[in-house]
Amino acid sequence: MTDLTWMPIADLAENIRKKRVSPVEAVQACLDRIERLNDGLRAFISVYPDLALADARAAEAAVMAGDDLGPLHGVPLAIKDLFAVRGMARTCGSRLIAEGPGTADAESVAALRAAGGIVVGLANLHEFAFGPTGINPHFGTAKNPWDRSKVCGGSSSGSGCAVAAGLVPGAMGTDTGGSVRIPAALCGIVGLKPTHLRVSQQGIYPLAGEFDTGGPMTRSVADTALMMQALDPGDGFAGHRARPSLEGIRIGVAETLFDSAVDPDIDRHCRAAIAVLEALGAETERLDLPFADDAVAAWTTISLGRVYALHGARAEAADSKLSPSVRERVLTGRDISSADVDKALTIQQAVQAQVSDLMQRFDAFVLPTTPIPAVDANDGQGILDGTPVDGTAALGRLARMASFTGQPAVSVPSGLTSGGLPAGLQLIGDWNADAKLLEIAACYEAAGGWAGRRPPMTDAEEKRAG
Repeated sequence: MTDLTWMPIADLAENIRKKRVSPVEAVQACLDRIERLNDGLRAFISVYPDLALADARAAEAAVMAGDDLGPLHGVPLAIKDLFAVRGMARTCGSRLIAEGPGTADAESVAALRAAGGIVVGLANLHEFAFGPTGINPHFGTAKNPWDRSKVCGGSSSGSGCAVAAGLVPGAMGTDTGGSVRIPAALCGIVGLKPTHLRVSQQGIYPLAGEFDTGGPMTRSVADTALMMQALDPGDGFAGHRARPSLEGIRIGVAETLFDSAVDPDIDRHCRAAIAVLEALGAETERLDLPFADDAVAAWTTISLGRVYALHGARAEAADSKLSPSVRERVLTGRDISSADVDKALTIQQAVQAQVSDLMQRFDAFVLPTTPIPAVDANDGQGILDGTPVDGTAALGRLARMASFTGQPAVSVPSGLTSGGLPAGLQLIGDWNADAKLLEIAACYEAAGGWAGRRPPMTDAEEKRAG
């Protein structure tokens, strides 16, 4: 049988239902791989073998008893260390909070458990989820499985790393300005930011409530749909399938957002993906978004205002223990007033109305997920057209529009750069049309040629990593 750590969620759950695989075997396989690789990858901040195996034994007993089983029954999962998880100590990627083991699950984690998912540990992240690189001096930076000198992207860096490296088949991240989609793109996996508030915010440490969204990260669109079936059981995810074609689907190409300042390889892969969408039958049309700059500026105002209100005292302290990059970003919100935030919220409503009009014409928008590939894990710097570029400033530029409007957005792998790093294609859908968006993404995925690709990690590399 295929290595359990690389088995898709759908196949693993099916094999467990048919008693071909024990949940204990599946969880133990992931724990063994985590033990070998996590020291080198830093995907997890904390791992809980005893809790996970106890849950696995209970899951096995349910299988043997013939109980009704959920879509994730016995499937090992990682949860970003920003969620409350029963029995696990949340850090938010910081040394500034000291919570004991959680007494209750966040509502989204509880939903995953109700569907049979088994939490093995808490995944690494950019401190307090406030950064697109994932660089974390407190717990070590999660290393990109495709090139350990590069970041995984933030803020859900450990979730992206754990899934891409085969440590777990699925993980939860959070997305405020791209924090699910960026690491998904940089790690070569699928990441969905659902429609805002489609997944409960309860039990997630806040950043900016207007945008905070929990979302699944997996190695395929089908597995993402299975996790969404658990997170939002009332909306058609159980019937997920890839569309046989994209006939009748209208896609707006958000070219004005990526016609400059984009890595040539990423641009090439995006345009090749658009050609694939057209070959599948989609009608495409160049999409002008004259409000895009105002939207990103307003997203920044709201986010920095909320973050300064939350963390300003920590940043202002003379002996601040915040990581330097996070402290610097928090302090940029010092002079943002409540009136500034209110004005930005008015802009948000206006932009949402304009986008709503556009969605009468289109089923989805398409653009790259990130303008550059993964940057250096030590200093967060990348190269664009031969010029150094700061990853903190660049990585989230193309992801913030969907966060600002609250639309669902998914990143799907689109290829490798000349340097061997993954690139991501971003599809943005209509509000509450998350299931339809995944059907479109799955159709592209089936034709895109990425399925089954893994980071080039040989047995020898795994031993060195461990």
